[in-house]
Amino acid sequence: MDVGIFGAGHFGLSLAGLFDRAGHTVHIASRHLDGLSATISERGLRHTYIGDVDLVAGSSTILIGAVQWLDLETLAKELPDLEGKIWIDPANPYVREADGTVTQLTTDGRPTSAIVADLVPKAQLVKAFNAFTTPMYRSGPLTSLGRIVAPIAGDHPAALCRVAELIKTTGFVPIIIGNIGDSVVMEPQGALRRLSIPLIAP
Repeated sequence: MDVGIFGAGHFGLSLAGLFDRAGHTVHIASRHLDGLSATISERGLRHTYIGDVDLVAGSSTILIGAVQWLDLETLAKELPDLEGKIWIDPANPYVREADGTVTQLTTDGRPTSAIVADLVPKAQLVKAFNAFTTPMYRSGPLTSLGRIVAPIAGDHPAALCRVAELIKTTGFVPIIIGNIGDSVVMEPQGALRRLSIPLIAP
């Protein structure tokens, strides 16, 4: 599969590594391209390529918005037509202050993915990967109890199946938990995020 990632911070690069190791072609866009090629080479990512927003959007059928919550609206304004594309939304409504503190913003009761879906209305949105941490990407899906489950949610059955197929190739176990309205259980204060350990498939 061709996967396009917008954002080359710790999260975006971790996602790139996950898909690259699974053999997928990854295109990644960043506002800071200087040194990114060297970083990709240092991480041993052999199937990952850098480019601008238009190149990444045009080269990939599955797109991921791996930018900060407050940067999503700006990114959406730069995107070309996304008709027929799948948009994976891993966003959480956090803002990181200059001193390193993290604040959770209110969404006035709306699911975060409903807000993101409004920003990319022509794409088929799937909520996924918002509960993963960088160590989980690096350590992989296997635990002593079984494989880590990756919950996903969305309103488009075909897109859900496609994202589930992508997740399977990485070794994690996809599970569809419902539609965008149901995705609130994946959010920072949701039921799945309050579990003491990630969901495990034996």
